[in-house]
Amino acid sequence: MVKLRPHHLLCFLGFRGLGYNDHFAQNFSKIRSKILKNPTLLLELEIQPDDICKNCPELINGLCRSNDKVIKKDEFLLTFFNTREISVKNAYQKIMVLEESKFIALCQDCEWYPLGFCIEGFRNLKNKKLFP
Repeated sequence: MVKLRPHHLLCFLGFRGLGYNDHFAQNFSKIRSKILKNPTLLLELEIQPDDICKNCPELINGLCRSNDKVIKKDEFLLTFFNTREISVKNAYQKIMVLEESKFIALCQDCEWYPLGFCIEGFRNLKNKKLFP
């Protein structure tokens, strides 16, 4: 079982190897790869810093600099999933039915969203191109 902030499942969709710094991007890539290569992997969803956050320069004294924004994303997804434990496959099956307008509303305040990778990744998921 891997502990994960639920909003990172959305971040995985748009990730293209960029990040706050190389250390963060490499760690994010490693964790993302481990999770996405294991569709039956059980995720324990939590609203606190996870292994991705631990390498983020935005984490200050145990809190994300954008804590209010990310907590809203995490809480939405916990309610949307209606569970704190979910397999990778089931999580993305649920995300596939999320309305694009809700995805945009949820993610548009993120600093990475304007790059266009997030909505592209979301649309690829909807078209079943991103995950086999």
